[in-house]
Amino acid sequence: MIKLILGALSSIFLIVSITIIYYWRDIQYDPSSLDLLSYFIVLPLVLSLILLSPYLIYQAYHAYKLRKQQQAIALLEQQSNKEIPEANEKVENVKCLNLHIFSSSAFSAFGENEAIIDEMKNFKSPELDHSLTNGDGLPVLSYRITALDNVLEQQNDEEEMEEKQERLQRILALIQHQLEQQSEILLQVAEHLKQSAFFYDSELAYQYRMHTAWNNLDFSVSDPTSNEEKGELQVEQIPRLNRLNIHILLSDSLLHVWNEHFSEKMLLNFMQSLGIISQHMHIEHYFINQQSSYENWLNLLKKISTQSHEVSLMINVDSEIDQEWLDEKIWLSDHYLATEFASSWCVAAQDLKINDAEPIKSLKIAFNVHDLAACLDQAVPHHAEYTQHEQPFVLVLNDATDIRVIKQTNQIFAPILIETYHLLYTQQNFGHTQSLAKIFSFMLGVHMPKDLIAMVHSIDQVSTHAIFQAVAESNKFEK
Repeated sequence: MIKLILGALSSIFLIVSITIIYYWRDIQYDPSSLDLLSYFIVLPLVLSLILLSPYLIYQAYHAYKLRKQQQAIALLEQQSNKEIPEANEKVENVKCLNLHIFSSSAFSAFGENEAIIDEMKNFKSPELDHSLTNGDGLPVLSYRITALDNVLEQQNDEEEMEEKQERLQRILALIQHQLEQQSEILLQVAEHLKQSAFFYDSELAYQYRMHTAWNNLDFSVSDPTSNEEKGELQVEQIPRLNRLNIHILLSDSLLHVWNEHFSEKMLLNFMQSLGIISQHMHIEHYFINQQSSYENWLNLLKKISTQSHEVSLMINVDSEIDQEWLDEKIWLSDHYLATEFASSWCVAAQDLKINDAEPIKSLKIAFNVHDLAACLDQAVPHHAEYTQHEQPFVLVLNDATDIRVIKQTNQIFAPILIETYHLLYTQQNFGHTQSLAKIFSFMLGVHMPKDLIAMVHSIDQVSTHAIFQAVAESNKFEK
């Protein structure tokens, strides 16, 4: 439409201008400024309007009819919506994902695993840091893992570590600590990957034969006619396992300073020492900010739940115990509280089996939940029993000092008789180190008391609820 108007206007202007110029030249007319304005601007505009008026009238009429039709459709939709019950308007299909957690480890200034939950219940306060100081040279409060200081002092590889900032050194040490904590389950994963390679993939089987951890063994597919006295280890058919995915979750503040190649080398060396070949590993780093951490975490769990032939090692690490880093933050807050923590899971889709390894907990995450009572009745039919206990079993990942958080949380849980003493708010236990705090708190759900179910909730996604329970209990109520 605009092209048509501009084209008509320019054409008429050109024709009128040429005509007027030649006419004035023939009669030797000396035009005034008013003549120039009238004949070269006003006249082309008037002629264009006259020529285009039928088209403009048609377009206006067409737009009017279209607007009337849209109003009529909107009115019909409004009337039809009124006929639908209000309850049905809010109903969405509840989507669930199921995961099995084979091992879990958590480490912070509060201790390890279950000890962290106990200290949170006791409202453990931060302590004066023996190294970190404020602008006046006075000690500041922090949640420092003091045991990590001894580990760093005993590092043998001083040449490689001394060039790195203290923060990076501590994060690398925490990653190494989590790898060691997961070594038992990783050995079982290594054995399963090896057996799977020998049964399903001859090329990878050759790589395992060449590996220093396995090259003293000769494998063959199980055959009733084979001679076991020849020293061959018989490989029976097992569930297929294609890969170990290693997810390293770091703060977004490390995006431009973290050396991924160094950490990948460390991870590869550790896994190689357990007998896992590089072809069976996939390492990925994530740099997560506080605002989107919970969403990114849930998306990652969704992805893992679809990987029926892959197992995942998830390592979540952060540390702000660093004087240089603290000096930058003190400009924004005089009372900046630095924290450090690390957690890890060995997790897989519900239908994946690992030889000789039993999952310690089952995780169910329900999305689009508008009726929490109905959801729990299906997932945990005896959930009302847990409300009789006075100890907390719901981890709330938000700030307990925010009145909006408290009101919204109480509104959600009040209909199912979950009281305020059943809720354990976690955010205040991580000071200002919040980029990965929600993910760490979520992972703590595995370490809640074994005789209780554990729930995780965040107002970031009010219709999403996570439930940890014993595998036997979970399987009992699976469809």
